[in-house]
Amino acid sequence: MDSLKLAQLRFFCAVMEEGSIVAASRRLNCVASNVTARLRELEQVVNQPLFLREKGRLIETPAGRAFYDEAREVVRQASALEHFFEPDVPRGLLRLGALDVALRHFLPQKLPSFMQACPDVELHLLKRASYTLEQMLMAREIDLALTDGPIEHPLLESRLAFTEHLRLVAPAHVADFAQINWAETDVLLFNTDCYYRSVFENWMRRNGIVPRRVQTIESYHVIFSCVQAGLGVCCCPDVMLPVAYAQGLHVMTPPDLPEAPVYSVWRRDGTMPLLMRLVEHLSAAAV
Repeated sequence: MDSLKLAQLRFFCAVMEEGSIVAASRRLNCVASNVTARLRELEQVVNQPLFLREKGRLIETPAGRAFYDEAREVVRQASALEHFFEPDVPRGLLRLGALDVALRHFLPQKLPSFMQACPDVELHLLKRASYTLEQMLMAREIDLALTDGPIEHPLLESRLAFTEHLRLVAPAHVADFAQINWAETDVLLFNTDCYYRSVFENWMRRNGIVPRRVQTIESYHVIFSCVQAGLGVCCCPDVMLPVAYAQGLHVMTPPDLPEAPVYSVWRRDGTMPLLMRLVEHLSAAAV
């Protein structure tokens, strides 16, 4: 059995709406014999007479009238789909993955204006750690990652989005980081897939610092509470510091503690106009 074709439905609807094959052929800008052939093909496909032929006239059957109601909607939807991607009207689904630091202030400042400018674009946004985001990009599970960078990979491109500053946070009674007795101090950090943890651990190695132990705690709220209670120190970006951090915490900036730039990262083979429009929007005021 032959499959149903959209052209057959368009010819059928034109005949129903124009009232004759000749009138339909004028509307469709084709010869009448072509219209007749498409109608016969359609009747064979649906295995049902849609018209009665009587003295050169076509009279729709009850089946034809019922079929027209359904066919007309299919043709209407198909016509709408032909204009789905209009020039200068961004449309599509973008999947974003981001670090918690990007979700704190940067994306709340940036995404609303992008969504207002592109109301037909659907966004799926999720939070993941740095290395997980890179893996998801490689697996094509997301289109864009806001993560630590720059990423050096032959399949990936990146562009600066914003820069975070890392701080060493200690209990309030610690006047200077040089006073910390590291051999008796715990360091409270996120899990090993956290980029900031790797930055701080590298900083400790460069400075010959060996803490009593590194505690893995995936909650800044819990980490800051522990630091306030004198149970250790931590490293975190500016944006994650509690508003009232002066109470019970001393925030310090060791001179050689690196900054933490956050990049928009995407696959080279996934560079599409809609994605790049978002990247440009996010990078418009990189600092």
